[in-house]
Amino acid sequence: MTTDATRPRQRASGEGWSLDEHEAGDVTVFVLRGEFDLAVSAKLADLLPTAPGARGVVLDMTGVEYCDSSCLQILLRLGTRLKEAGGRLAVASDVHAVVRPIELLGLGDVMPLHPTVDAARAAVDGAP
Repeated sequence: MTTDATRPRQRASGEGWSLDEHEAGDVTVFVLRGEFDLAVSAKLADLLPTAPGARGVVLDMTGVEYCDSSCLQILLRLGTRLKEAGGRLAVASDVHAVVRPIELLGLGDVMPLHPTVDAARAAVDGAP
């Protein structure tokens, strides 16, 4: 049985992309799918929390086909705000289009990568 708290909520869907949100214990999971580019970045910024507080957040980007620097910058700001508030962000993805820019830009301190959602949740849950 799925409770309302665990039922995914679709925050937005555009042409070629979607963003869903669900709670998994004390962790908020945002599921991103599709292509994220400059045309999506303003909408993405509006949909993600501006004051996430001291929570754990997982970005499930296993279904992302493309993510440009404008969207990475928005995700990085979310991670920075979380870190400042005592929260944590983890990115779940093994998709080259997501992993490569994060690694090349050295964003792993704020946006640590994990190959699966379970691994990302464990990292956020187990954070000091």
